[in-house]
Amino acid sequence: MLIDHKLSNLSKIVNCNLIGNDAFFEKVSTDTRSMSEGDIFLALKGPNYNGHDFINKALDKGASCLITEKEIPGETYIKTENTFLFLEELAKFQRLNFKQDVIAITGSNGKTSTKEILYQLTKNFFENKEVFKSPGNWNNKLGLYLSLLELNKNHKLAIFEIGTNAVGEIKELASFLKPNIGVLTNIGNSHLEGLKDTQGVLEEKTDLFSFVSLKGTCLMRAKEKHLQKAEEKIKKRKKIFLQVKETQSFDQNLEMAEAVISCLPKLKKKKFLLSDENINILKKKAVVPGRQELLIGKNNVNLIDDTYNANPESFRAAFKKIKSMSCKNKICVMGKMNELGEKTLLLQDEVIEDALSVFDLVLAIDLDSNIKDENFKIIDSKSIYKNLEIYLNEESVILFKASRSVKMEKIVKLFK
Repeated sequence: MLIDHKLSNLSKIVNCNLIGNDAFFEKVSTDTRSMSEGDIFLALKGPNYNGHDFINKALDKGASCLITEKEIPGETYIKTENTFLFLEELAKFQRLNFKQDVIAITGSNGKTSTKEILYQLTKNFFENKEVFKSPGNWNNKLGLYLSLLELNKNHKLAIFEIGTNAVGEIKELASFLKPNIGVLTNIGNSHLEGLKDTQGVLEEKTDLFSFVSLKGTCLMRAKEKHLQKAEEKIKKRKKIFLQVKETQSFDQNLEMAEAVISCLPKLKKKKFLLSDENINILKKKAVVPGRQELLIGKNNVNLIDDTYNANPESFRAAFKKIKSMSCKNKICVMGKMNELGEKTLLLQDEVIEDALSVFDLVLAIDLDSNIKDENFKIIDSKSIYKNLEIYLNEESVILFKASRSVKMEKIVKLFK
């Protein structure tokens, strides 16, 4: 954090009372499974959980202090009326006191991958551990707040991703983060239950640009018809528009990352050249688990684990990767795409049609479809191994992809 790690300093930030002895702490933790001795345990409450139920476990693991809505006699704790608002105040303090460059990335696809590539590239220009990136895909309100808590005095650059599945979320997150560089990776059919259609996605995602600092830069990859809406929110800020291309998603994400570097005040005068060897190294370092992750499975079969999430555009991005591979047998194992609203069946069948132009066999797990094709089969998860067994060899590549709720990653494990 951006303060000396003393309990008294923490309590002053949020104007709460410290009960017990002052002491140093390591970090603020909300999960007893990952906390370490000396951490503060913040007992968050949510719709399906209550951190106060884990206070005894936190104490057993050596928590130096508790942040709680309850009194805990005999322990060192900071009492607050609302632990989530306590977290929000800490995150607000962190952002106000971080004076370095802040990058915010959003988009229908490629947020996390672009962040990872940008992080790996920018590390070359800074000393050890001076570049911060938000962990994993912490891109909602809670994730942003927890990410901000990890900023420290050594960081010279911070990269965050922000997401949405309902109107107003980007506005809320971007207004809190106030980046000086805003990145919109693309506009596509994602979260349509909350955003209705691609126009709704465009309206929501471009809200990021309204909260980029006036001297900052807005970067966007989108079709020509979407640029006017972006211009309305960018206003007089600097802008970089990248063209929609038919290249693989890694190449597009790399291009965006290089464009971001070109407008960072401290880096734009420094030049770097990526050789083919360096690009291959970058591909390995910037891999995101469950995002077009290449694995070697049983009998040396090629597995593409793209199970983290799914929408029509991310399916097609995966198809491009498979199309470029020289395997004899190409198989797609797909599950449902969530949050597509009333267009679910239509968009799903369009994806299946596209898949059939690339793959020798398309297996859909527990889906409804109007598609009739000899190379398309609807099956249940229990029969997946039987259907794929003959393809478990080094001449085959199998793509696994679905929305998170399908838990397709468990199916991938059957073939590792």
